[in-house]
Amino acid sequence: MTIDTALQTQIDTQILEQGAFVPLEFLLDSGRLIHGDYEGWRRREIDSLDEVLMGSPEKIRAQLESATGYARSIGLVETPQTFYAWIAGAVDHGEPLRISADAQLHRLIGSRYVPAQTAPQLDLFFDNPVVVLTNGIVRSLSARNMRDTQRQLDRLYALAPNHAELAAFDRLMAALGHLDRPIDDPRQELEFLLDITPAAKRLLGWEARDLLAPLWRQLADALDSQAFSIAEPNLHRSFALVQAQDWPGASDAVRREPQWWLHVPLCLRLAQSSFYQQRRSDALQAWFHVCWRAPDQAAAALDNRRQPDTGISALWRRFVDSEEELSPGGAAAEPVLTAADFPAWLLLREPGLNRQLGIDLATSDTPAEEAYRTVHRWIDTICLWFASRRGITHHVRMSCTCWGKPWRLLFLPSPPLVRNSLLCSRPSPATAAERWSLPAVAARTTPCWSASRISTSWKRRLSDCGTLSPARRIRRRTSS
Repeated sequence: MTIDTALQTQIDTQILEQGAFVPLEFLLDSGRLIHGDYEGWRRREIDSLDEVLMGSPEKIRAQLESATGYARSIGLVETPQTFYAWIAGAVDHGEPLRISADAQLHRLIGSRYVPAQTAPQLDLFFDNPVVVLTNGIVRSLSARNMRDTQRQLDRLYALAPNHAELAAFDRLMAALGHLDRPIDDPRQELEFLLDITPAAKRLLGWEARDLLAPLWRQLADALDSQAFSIAEPNLHRSFALVQAQDWPGASDAVRREPQWWLHVPLCLRLAQSSFYQQRRSDALQAWFHVCWRAPDQAAAALDNRRQPDTGISALWRRFVDSEEELSPGGAAAEPVLTAADFPAWLLLREPGLNRQLGIDLATSDTPAEEAYRTVHRWIDTICLWFASRRGITHHVRMSCTCWGKPWRLLFLPSPPLVRNSLLCSRPSPATAAERWSLPAVAARTTPCWSASRISTSWKRRLSDCGTLSPARRIRRRTSS
């Protein structure tokens, strides 16, 4: 079966982390369902998820069908899942919650897909009293029902006093006691939550979010006035809100910090939260700052297999591959590009971004940021020239759609001056100091300008935007 690569990566990541694929968790991770709306549904404040799902129901259904089909194709087994309301202190769960009025969507969301060897067997699984108790404790913890958790945990102590997870269940029940309690020492509360999180994810699976999210939000409120410190980067409101998966709140917390772009941890949190909100330009702003401030960290984050933003990861791989193609045998003919050059390369690859990302995004005078500004001015100049000669709509559209395949620019219905000035060769900067006179990224991915064939007016335009290198540095290369 065929499946979108980004969708497959999301499913594979969830299976790797949790050992199963849960469609409801997928909706939360992909931004189709906001966690606040999910909690309202679990408290019966919302009748069904139909009211709060983001996007077209038909597209959501098609995406879930593709995801569940892929899960079956890799050997996972569908098991039904029932959701009950969170009722404090209740022993009886009451009637199951209504997922959707659409029967097909109800079935798709109300299932989970697990490996065949872990799928429940009726005679070996449900009749085991220890398993029944541990499953009951998991449900009570995720429902934040302390009374029922205590009752079942006491029974587990009596029935299986040597059970391996008793201490972990005790810690998680202690976490319930932290709910709705003032936080006197945020640092101590942070250490406590970081300590219980691995056990919560191991024992509760994707439902660990139900237990931990309100605790992280409480900590975020306690840290509301705490300024960011590079010595303790996690002791900040943005970190707590990322753990709670409150993406709008995390973005706001980062942007409230003065000069947030100077701090890599804040940039990474903004990139992650913007991705889940489907705000690509905001995510790219954050990634660009990471690339400029800490190229090695940027490369490590973009190379990470668990990077949720598969779109930026794919572009990063293409950037790395393009550099390797230009250095066959490992011998670099030109200065090697690093992660710091990725923003300029991406802007050149997608010139339409210059309308979403300002030239003032680069705030320092590093070579990489100067390259970004150079490429930005270069694209602006070309688009303005096309607009002034033949009309804005047609040529801006044509110039922006042809960058991916530079040779197409040769066939634009533009004046002979432009056609004759575009060459499909690339220059060889003699020294590192000259590499950005005509940006190396531009030289590697677009046609270069032949100085001897550019008119005086073009020389003036390109000189103004800082992209015309001396004539003696640009040589036309002819290919057989």
